[in-house]
Amino acid sequence: MKTPRIQNQKNLSFAFSAVWALTIAFQATAEPIRYEGVPAESKCKMAGTSTMHDWTMESIMVTGFMEADANFPESALTNAADAKPVTLVTIPVRSFKSSSSTMDSKMQGHMKIAKFPKIEYRLFELKPTSPSGTTGPLKFDAVGALTITGVTVTNTMPITIEKKDGKLRVIGSTPVKMSSHGLEPYKFLLVSTGDDLKITFDWALAPKAK
Repeated sequence: MKTPRIQNQKNLSFAFSAVWALTIAFQATAEPIRYEGVPAESKCKMAGTSTMHDWTMESIMVTGFMEADANFPESALTNAADAKPVTLVTIPVRSFKSSSSTMDSKMQGHMKIAKFPKIEYRLFELKPTSPSGTTGPLKFDAVGALTITGVTVTNTMPITIEKKDGKLRVIGSTPVKMSSHGLEPYKFLLVSTGDDLKITFDWALAPKAK
């Protein structure tokens, strides 16, 4: 017959082992997934106006990363912590191209590319606009900081996030004023650009290769 003391010790040992196993399992599931931008599947477009005609420039070099919960983006609908994935988007200024190489060169000079070679965006928080329980493409208001020519401006913009086949796709757009980032409208002879820009993006991300 086993004595009560030995039985209690075995019970305590079993309980400790169970708690330890659950702790390890929780830590494993809580580990965020790092997604990295896939430039070949991404694009960003800047659209503006001028006294002569409207213009657009596009980049396919949308890079960066997002570190998110394994159940993201659905988990961001109900969990405040999951709605704050660590996110950095980077786009080289030189990668923006128009239909004119002359315009590309002038734009790069106007945006002081030698001193500020990239545009950056850092996410602060996602505010859900899709109801809890929604599946498929989910809608959020993204609050973050956009840095152009070294000047950072906080903004809020509507975005859609979808997870499919283990990959993420983030789509959105935001209006931007060049003057808010320290840029005067560009002038050349009788042509000058407007102050307002519209930035649209389609950012594809895949889990970081191990």
